Amino acid sequence: DRLNAAGSTDINRALLEAVGMAEESRPTYVIFLTDGLPTVGELDSQKILDNLSVVAQPNLRLFSFGVGYDVDTFLLDSLSQAYRGASTYVLPGDRLDEVLSDFYTKVSTPVLTDLQLDFGKLAVYDLYPQPLPDLFAGSQIILVGRYRQPGTTTITLSGEVNGEPQLFRYADQEFPASNRDVSGSLAAIPRLWATRKVGFLLNQVRLQGPDPETIDQ
Repeated sequence: DRLNAAGSTDINRALLEAVGMAEESRPTYVIFLTDGLPTVGELDSQKILDNLSVVAQPNLRLFSFGVGYDVDTFLLDSLSQAYRGASTYVLPGDRLDEVLSDFYTKVSTPVLTDLQLDFGKLAVYDLYPQPLPDLFAGSQIILVGRYRQPGTTTITLSGEVNGEPQLFRYADQEFPASNRDVSGSLAAIPRLWATRKVGFLLNQVRLQGPDPETIDQ
């Protein structure tokens, strides 16, 4: 009853206050709704991310909702990715209550949490998204990346369901030597990976500033 809307946006403190109430003993979902950019307190997006990383527990999942046009999408996407959540953007005129209702329906039925992928002897790099978000009913996760040498390997997917470890093995997965060896829907994978990579680099430039190596990439 003593809270009043004063028109300022202290994203850093809001996140630290919320995460500070989280418990280590059970999964914690933080829903972060904002209609703008940080205007008071800590204003630097990278420092906000750094501050949160100091206090966040491994069981934290953060889901960002940006409302309106004047939101820091780079910060929200970085927060959601770092803490295995997702970002949703609501335009003026959209029904926020419907968006949140759909979100709650999805996260109330987790299928697999704390996902990890083991590619065996296959050397992989530049994987996106990283870390992997949780998997919920009716949703999918698309992981794109690169590998150094072609071959066949067994991929192992591990995670938890209601606190119980689960393991899934996919044997004899083929990784061709060249993009020319794939066809159909697989032919779009290189462009999809490149789009994710460029998006990641642009986000790094936005958060940490430009440097020659990132610009060259």
